[in-house]
Amino acid sequence: MARVAIALGSNLGDRLDHLRAGLAGLERLGPIVDVSRIHETEPVGGPEQGRFLNAVAVVDTSIAPLDVLARLLEVERTRGRERTVRWGPRTLDLDLIAYEGQRLSLPTLELPHPRAHERGFVLAPLCEVWPDAVLAQDMTAAEALGSVGSSGIKPWEGAWRTEAPHLGREAVWWVAAQVVLFAVWLAVAVTTAEPASTARSVIGGLMIVGAVGIMEASRRALGRNLTPYPQPRSGATLVSTGIYARIRHPIYTGVVLLLAGASVLAGSIAAGIVAVGFLAFFTAKSSVEERALAINVAGYQQYRTAVRGRFLPR
Repeated sequence: MARVAIALGSNLGDRLDHLRAGLAGLERLGPIVDVSRIHETEPVGGPEQGRFLNAVAVVDTSIAPLDVLARLLEVERTRGRERTVRWGPRTLDLDLIAYEGQRLSLPTLELPHPRAHERGFVLAPLCEVWPDAVLAQDMTAAEALGSVGSSGIKPWEGAWRTEAPHLGREAVWWVAAQVVLFAVWLAVAVTTAEPASTARSVIGGLMIVGAVGIMEASRRALGRNLTPYPQPRSGATLVSTGIYARIRHPIYTGVVLLLAGASVLAGSIAAGIVAVGFLAFFTAKSSVEERALAINVAGYQQYRTAVRGRFLPR
């Protein structure tokens, strides 16, 4: 038996499903020894295209290198892989990176992979499962990663073979930061409030009523998918009806409108500024959230393209 490292990548369609199917296909080679986390990466070279999900699996096999390659190509074909554009987008990419004890230079296969030692999106997951793998120029994976670095590579926590890739503790920090911002707004509103006026009461009251309506419509549409964390619940499904047919993050719209209305009611310009500042926070939080949704919820990437408005209809 020999140990082999195989890189998996996808940036078309249901990327996570493609990677899981690819991993299932690798079981035909032999026992899977270890699997890295999912790493989300920007595309390198080729035309403009979406982000990749990358991982590396280590397999023990008795199959010869050329036969391993043939089986990898067959698994790719089962997922609709088309090789029309060099370094173009793909449903599933399976690359034989290293084969223990083997060095080959053939027209159809080079071992170790001739460019793996230059690619952070291969090296980062490879170092999680086989840091001592020998690559081109006699560099280990760990040595190569130390040279190349992992800038722009986002690892997602979780055993993605069976569970949703997630943010881990980062998700908790986003919620904690949101709670702190609410506390800041409340403190500013209380300390700078002015006596109520009829005009402010009417305007602020209407804003609050509208905000509550938006949030309630959002809650009803989401149902069990609702969560304060910037990542979907396990088993979450795409919601694209009701208010979500026009806005991708209406709850955040409702929160900002609610705080702005309460600031008007309190007559506090400072609280209003903090309320508007929530837009910047929710923009950052929703960006992280959408990356998680695009990984875990089938159809979310197409939905995001179709529904352009993040907080307001577009």
